[in-house]
Amino acid sequence: MALRKYSKAEPLIFLWLMLPFVIGINAIIFGRCVFTSFRIFFSSFALSACFLFFSYLCFRGVAFLIRDRFPSNGDLFRRIAVMLPVFMFMNILMITGLYALHNIFPVVSCTLIVSNVWWAFLFATISSTVITLLNEAVVNWNSWKRSITETEQLKNAYKKTKLLGLKGQVNPHFLFNCFNSLSSLISENEDAAEKFLNEMTKVHRYMLRSDEELLVTLEEELKFALSYLYLIKARFGNAISANIEIPASRRKYHLPPLSLHVILENIIYSNSASNEAPLKIDILTTDENYLTITNSVHPRIRKDIIDYEEGLDNLLNKYRLLEENKVIISENEHQRIISLPLIKEKEIIL
Repeated sequence: MALRKYSKAEPLIFLWLMLPFVIGINAIIFGRCVFTSFRIFFSSFALSACFLFFSYLCFRGVAFLIRDRFPSNGDLFRRIAVMLPVFMFMNILMITGLYALHNIFPVVSCTLIVSNVWWAFLFATISSTVITLLNEAVVNWNSWKRSITETEQLKNAYKKTKLLGLKGQVNPHFLFNCFNSLSSLISENEDAAEKFLNEMTKVHRYMLRSDEELLVTLEEELKFALSYLYLIKARFGNAISANIEIPASRRKYHLPPLSLHVILENIIYSNSASNEAPLKIDILTTDENYLTITNSVHPRIRKDIIDYEEGLDNLLNKYRLLEENKVIISENEHQRIISLPLIKEKEIIL
């Protein structure tokens, strides 16, 4: 099991600072005597290094406890304000313990300089403060870089979603089928044609929405889904059966825009549908605040090159970047269920 690191640069910070720290602390508590021979220097260095390494593990353990208590980037100054006085007290214990260790195990002939104990404490406090600030700086720098990267990825994902939605809008197959259905209705039933044109306008307006919202309410998505399914049913008739049951209490929850478009398009263009074997679609919610889209499976071989799985993959990536619960997809030979986490609070700001 890998050792937990406070920051990515912690091992490097430790290696660069531990050597001068051990030499410096020995020079303070023993004076020039520690440098009179290699044997004295090596003996004092080895004993002090072992003790100080153990002390360092205690310090980092406390640091982890404090960071777990104040984990967010916004808690940086609060975290440091707690760490520094705690480490100051620990430094007193560490220096006292180091003097006691060399008294109990006098491996060198040098005499301890007791009067330098407060200088040793000051040196240890400055060193631990430097290590703390360096580690915190690295942690927050990496967190900032990661947030910038993920923000850009999220923006790109949404731009890609809009492009995918636009692609669905100008898809010649989709346009041809809509206008073909509209043309038939005009000659047969003008009222139905007017209704069809109204729903078609709603679908295209939603796809081409120009705002920059990253989340929309489930209510908005359902309005789109009803209009989209109306157009589809005008073409397929009873070959497609859709059932939507969403309680009013869940309609104020949020999800990424065009989520239902991506899933419904994937379902309809990846499955065959007929009056004898209708394609059934159910849109429901669960007690765990998931929106579930269930469809019967009637796979068909596509002859065109449109990749409807691309939109679904993009939706999965978007949820990952939003750091929400994962999208759950389960499938067997009879049905597929896609569960989208509903977001209660709209708190994502880029």
